[in-house]
Amino acid sequence: MLKMFNLAKMLTIFIYLTSICCFFVTSQNVLSRDILPQNVSSLNTPPQDMSPQDIWYIYEEPIEGLKLHDTLTLKDGTLMIWMTLDDEEDPSCILPYFYLRLIERTGRITYINLNYTFPLEAVCPIDMTFIPLSYNYIMVIYVKSNNGVKGKYGLIINYDSEIISEIYLGDVNDDIIISGRLEKGFIRIEEYDKKGITAWHWFSAPDITTGKVVELESGEFSVPNLSSYTFVNSFNFNLIDGGFGYAYILKYDEMGSSVSNNPNIQYWKIYVSFLREGTYSPTTPSLVYQTTTKLNSLAFKSCFYNIAGYICIVSLNNTITNMDQSRTEVNYYQLEFLTTGSFVQFGMVPKEISNAEDFDLSSLVYGGFLVRKQYTNTTALNFYILDNNGNYKSKVSFGPEFFHYNMFRRNGTLVGIKKQTGNKLEILLKPLLRLNNQGVEYDNPAIESTKPAINEVIDPLINEITIKYGIPVRLSTANVSIFQLNDDPYKPSLLRQTIAGDSKLCTIGSDNHTVHIPIFGSTFNQPNSSYHVVVDNNFVISQERNEPLLGINEKTWIISTKPFKTGQHSVSVTGLLRLNDEGSSKFLQTNHQSEFFNNVIQEFSKIIPVNEQRITTNGKWQYDPTSPKKVLLSFTINEAKSAMEPSSKIIFDNLGTLIERKGFTALSNNEYSSLIDESASFTMTSYFGNFLPIIIIFLVSIIILTILYFLAHWKNPEARNIAIFETALIMQDFAVDLTFTLLRVNNAQHLIIPNMVFLVVPHVVNFLLAINILLSEVATNPTFYTWFSELPALLSICTIFSAINILGVNTLTSNLFGFKIFSAPLSQRSRNIILWGSFINIFAEDVPQLIIQILYFNSVVTYDLIPSLVLISGGLVIMYKLILRSYQALTRWCHRRDEIRNFIRDRRLSAGSIRSLRSNI
Repeated sequence: MLKMFNLAKMLTIFIYLTSICCFFVTSQNVLSRDILPQNVSSLNTPPQDMSPQDIWYIYEEPIEGLKLHDTLTLKDGTLMIWMTLDDEEDPSCILPYFYLRLIERTGRITYINLNYTFPLEAVCPIDMTFIPLSYNYIMVIYVKSNNGVKGKYGLIINYDSEIISEIYLGDVNDDIIISGRLEKGFIRIEEYDKKGITAWHWFSAPDITTGKVVELESGEFSVPNLSSYTFVNSFNFNLIDGGFGYAYILKYDEMGSSVSNNPNIQYWKIYVSFLREGTYSPTTPSLVYQTTTKLNSLAFKSCFYNIAGYICIVSLNNTITNMDQSRTEVNYYQLEFLTTGSFVQFGMVPKEISNAEDFDLSSLVYGGFLVRKQYTNTTALNFYILDNNGNYKSKVSFGPEFFHYNMFRRNGTLVGIKKQTGNKLEILLKPLLRLNNQGVEYDNPAIESTKPAINEVIDPLINEITIKYGIPVRLSTANVSIFQLNDDPYKPSLLRQTIAGDSKLCTIGSDNHTVHIPIFGSTFNQPNSSYHVVVDNNFVISQERNEPLLGINEKTWIISTKPFKTGQHSVSVTGLLRLNDEGSSKFLQTNHQSEFFNNVIQEFSKIIPVNEQRITTNGKWQYDPTSPKKVLLSFTINEAKSAMEPSSKIIFDNLGTLIERKGFTALSNNEYSSLIDESASFTMTSYFGNFLPIIIIFLVSIIILTILYFLAHWKNPEARNIAIFETALIMQDFAVDLTFTLLRVNNAQHLIIPNMVFLVVPHVVNFLLAINILLSEVATNPTFYTWFSELPALLSICTIFSAINILGVNTLTSNLFGFKIFSAPLSQRSRNIILWGSFINIFAEDVPQLIIQILYFNSVVTYDLIPSLVLISGGLVIMYKLILRSYQALTRWCHRRDEIRNFIRDRRLSAGSIRSLRSNI
C-alpha cells in the first residue's frame, strides 16, 4: 500500500514537472522545471477553465492560521505572498506580525517570518505594506505614532528575516515608489501644497554589505507657473531606466480671468516632468495634453511603459447637454508620450470596454492592451486582449471561485488564486496572447537574437558576445553584466564582469542593430560551469525616439562553458600588486597588517573564484619606487595539487585581468579588493631571472679579472700593474653600493641608518689611513718626496680616491703602461698598512653590507637588478680580498724565506744574524 502511495506521489510530481517544462519552453512563464518545493504540489483535479498552456499548483502554508493578505510579482518571475494572522476580535485588524513567502520561478520558496511586533496603528486597521528593494532586501512600510504624531516608517529586512534598520519616511500621506530598477533605490514624494509644489527624497538601495539605506538627494517638483491656471492634482510613476515621472493637471481659472466664451481657451492642461539619478533635478515640465472642452474633471488612472514610450490611462468626466437635457459621462483615453517630453497620441478607449463597474486597462510588453473587467456581486474577472488599435483579439476568464489576482507583466502571465482552504492556496497561471512573438525567449520583444544563444555551450576563450535588436539602437548608461551561477541556489551568483553601454568598450555594428560586448579573459574562466547575462533596462535606447529599451532579466540568457581541458602545469607564482592612495593609507594605519592580507585573500578566492588555500602571502610589503606614497603587497599563487585544478599561471593571469579591469569586475564591489590600484598591473616577482644575462656578464668579467691577477702574480709576485684590476673591482663595488643607497634602501626604512653607517664610516677610515700613508711617505721617504714633488695634483686626487678603499693607493705603484705617475716608491710600512687596512675593510664594510643585503632581501617584495648586483658584488669582493690578501701574504712569506736561504748559503751567516734577520721580517 505504501509503495503504491509513493508511486502515485512520484507520478503526480512527474506530471507537474512535465507541465512546467512544456509551459516554460512555450511561454517562459514564472515557474520552471528545475525544482518542486516541499510545500508546492499539484492538484488532484485541475480547474474546469484550465487550458493546456496553463499551470496550476497548490502552496501549503506550514504555519497554521495564516491567511493570504496580498501578493506582489517581481520581474524575475518571483511571486511574493504576504500572509497574516487575523484578529479574531476585530475582522478589520490583523495580529502585529509579518510573514512573507517568496516562490521563485525555479520553485524554491523563501520563508520570511519576522521576529518583530508592529505598533497598533499599523495593524488595526491595517496600515502597512511592503516593497522589494535590491537583491535580498525588503522594506516593510507602516504607520507609527511618535510623541502622539503619526508618521510613516520603513523597516528594512533581508531574506534571512534579519532586521537591518528602521528609517523615517515622513507623513502618513506621503507616497513611496520603487524605482524601475531596484538597484537605483526608491523615492518618497510628499503631499503637494496648495500651489502644487511637492518635495521629493531619493533614497539609495541597501548597501551590498551593510544593508544600510541613505538619502541620496532631495528637491521639489514645481508646477508650471501659468497665469489663470490652477493646480488640480498630480500623478507619479516610475521609469524603466530607474528614474521617476511626475504629471501635473492644471485647470483654467474662469473666476480669476476676465476672458469668457473664448472658444480657443485651453481649459485643461497636463504637464509631465522627469527625475533621473545623477542629475537629481527634475526636467522642465513638458505640455503633453490640453483641451478646449469644459470638463468636470480629469484624472489619471494608471501609467505604463511600452516599447514606444509611456501610456497613461486618463479619465475625462464631461457633462453632455442635448435638447435641454444633460447627462454626465466618463470616458477613458490613452495618453502616449516620451520621456523627452514629446507628445505621441491621445486616443479614446472604446466604450464597450470601459462600461464596466470595475474597469482597468494597461499596456502589454508584447504590444496591445489588457482590459480587466469585474462585475457586480462576483469575484469573477474577464481579461481582454486588444491590439494597438483597440481591436479585440483574445479573452481570459477566471471563475467566481477565484478571489485574488495579479500579473507578471514582463512575460504576460496572469495569476489567479482561489479562496483559501485551510492552509492551502490554489494558484493558477494563465499566459496571455502575445501579439508579437519576437524575443519571447528573452522576455523582450525588442531583441531578435543573441550570440551565443540561450543554453549554448561556449568556448571559455571567446572575446565577445552580441545582442541583435529589432530596431536601430544607440548605447546608453545602464550595464550589461555576466554572472556565474552558484552551485548553492541559496547563495547569490558571482559577478564576473559588468560594463556600461557608454563605457566605450561596447560598440554597435554597421547595421545599427547589433551591440558587441567585449569579454575579459577572466570572465568565463571556470570550465563546465553555467553563467547568465543580465542586461539592465536603458542599456540601449531606440534611435528613432531616444527612448530606453527593456533589458534581459537574470537567469534568462544562460550559457555554459565546455569541460575542463588539462593545461600545462606551472609551479607556484609570486606576484606583486599595488594599493591605491586610500588602500595604502588604510594599510599603513592598521595595527594588524596580517589581517589586511587575509581579508584580501578571502575576497580574491571568492571573486576569481579559487580555493582559498591556493593564494598565500609571506606578509612582505614595501613602498613603490615609482610612486613612493603607494604600497606594494606580495601574494603567491600556489601550484595545483591536481591536474583537474587550474594552474597557478592561469590563476595569476585571471587575477591580473581582474585588477586591470577592476572598474568592470567584482573587485570594485568589495571592501578590500576595491583598494587595489588598477593602474598598476599584477606583476610576477623576479629575483634574478629577468637580469640573468646582465648578471652572467658581470660574473664572467669578475672571473676574468681574477684569473688575470693570479696569472700575473704567479709569474711575477712583485708585479704592481695587477693593482688596476682590483681597483676596477673596488670601483664597481662602490658604484653599486652608492646606487643602492640612493635608489633602493628607502624601500626598507629600518635599514637606512645601518646602511649609511657602514657606508660612510669605513670610507672615512680609509681616507684617514691614506692621509697617514702619504704624509708619512713624504716625511720619511726622500725618493717618494721627489716623486711627489713632480706630481702633487695627482697625489691629491689619489688621496680622495683612496677614501673608497685603501687598496686604491696600490694604483700609484702599479707601473701601469710604464707611466711615471704609476711608479710611486712606497715603503714596506705603507704596504703593511694597506694590507691590514684591506682586511679591516672586509669586516668593517663588506661583511656588514652583505648582511644588510640579506636583511633587505627578507624585507622587500621586489628584489631587482640593483640589490642583486650589490649582493653579488659584495660577496665577490669579500672572497677576492680574503683570497688575494692571503695569497699575497703567502707569496711574500715564501719569497722572504727564499731570500733568507740564499743569504745563508752565500754568506754563511751566524745563527744570531739569522735570528736578527727573521725578526726584521
